[in-house]
Amino acid sequence: MYQFLTKYGQLLAFGLGIIVTVIFLIGIFSGLEGFNMLPEADRSESNIFNFGLYAAVALTIICALAWVIYSVIHIADDPKGSLKGILGVVALVALFFILYTIAKPATGSVAATMDEFDVSEKTGKFITAAIGTTGILIAGACLAFVVSEVRNLFK
Repeated sequence: MYQFLTKYGQLLAFGLGIIVTVIFLIGIFSGLEGFNMLPEADRSESNIFNFGLYAAVALTIICALAWVIYSVIHIADDPKGSLKGILGVVALVALFFILYTIAKPATGSVAATMDEFDVSEKTGKFITAAIGTTGILIAGACLAFVVSEVRNLFK
């Protein structure tokens, strides 16, 4: 199975994406005239876009499950070779936890917006930590890009 997916996996994923997109577009274009004739208030009750939404959610879940299953299989096959990846995940979780614990409660207009949308303080801290982790990862990726380009310049 691994050899098959290594050889044809991207082609199968691309083909499946094209098939789902074509089916979605056929459904959209066949019902677009009726959708456009609906009053603005009734358009939110239309189910013309449901297939695309459900297909996107289903494909995302399938990909996430495949990623988890193959990751566990790979780690079980070669735990010593997977050590760097495991340490990377542990470092990301630790970074997120540190940012979560040092996140301060929102004040001012952000606090007012959180109250308006009924966002709890715990959820706000989670969002702050997620944004901080993402920012640090983006900065690290940019730094790694610049360092690798400078290194390649002198090679």
